[in-house]
Amino acid sequence: MQVDNTPKRTLINGIDAEYLSVDDRGLHYGDGLFETIKLMDGKLCYWQEHYRRLQTSAQTLRIACPPQSVFEQDIRNLLQSSPDTGVIKIILTRGSGERGYAVSKTSQPTRIVQLSAMPQYDEQFYQQGIRAGFCQHRLSANPALAGIKHLNRLDNVLARNTLDKGCQEGIMLDQQGRVVEGCMSNLFFIKQGVLHTPALRDAGVDGVIRQQVLALAAEAGWSCRISDVTPQDVLTADEIFFSNSLIGLWPVRQLDDITLASIAHCQQLAAQLARHEKDHATSL
Repeated sequence: MQVDNTPKRTLINGIDAEYLSVDDRGLHYGDGLFETIKLMDGKLCYWQEHYRRLQTSAQTLRIACPPQSVFEQDIRNLLQSSPDTGVIKIILTRGSGERGYAVSKTSQPTRIVQLSAMPQYDEQFYQQGIRAGFCQHRLSANPALAGIKHLNRLDNVLARNTLDKGCQEGIMLDQQGRVVEGCMSNLFFIKQGVLHTPALRDAGVDGVIRQQVLALAAEAGWSCRISDVTPQDVLTADEIFFSNSLIGLWPVRQLDDITLASIAHCQQLAAQLARHEKDHATSL
């Protein structure tokens, strides 16, 4: 992966800033949420879906979520005299508070909106597939947080660093040994003509692109199944691919010592997703 040298710019509660209060609960406890949104040709890809997930997740965590219009004004401010392609990252924390886990009634949420350069991934990843492996570190189980893109990403950090350097992505398991997701993505595989993706019962992020892939596959008449998945299910798949908001879809060419022969379904879906993404991009 290559990244250009475009400087980051960050707004904290609407003000240009580089530093966060040391009392912020997002720093102390990971008490918050985030969204990563692709900026393409000056438009935000799947902005409505990203904000809806942020709002719903904030309700689950009982964090007051600012109105959509507040984030949109922050983004407009960031985009003044800026490139029209990049990454918008939104972080919402419960805000600053006194020491301890108890939440102060006077705490006000902190909103962080950041513009940074779009990562430049090797075109061969899309045309030929990536190398992936199973991570040694396993995800913690917590059904109450399953599906939410919260700030507690230590499992992902530890898992990613168990992979060989040649791997572009890793497959994460839960405490029962079930397949959940990639380190930074959702996982799909094709087996006997059926599209599979793991159920997110106890862990994992319900990605915006995951939802789009399932919808597009269903529209195309594919059989889709969301269920518990074992490593053996993946190892015997005909085709495997990963999804997230920045990479789109990455087909897998090699999983550990297994080489997969096909990436055709992934490329078909990727073409559909590219068209769909343009149709669901928002100008602010």
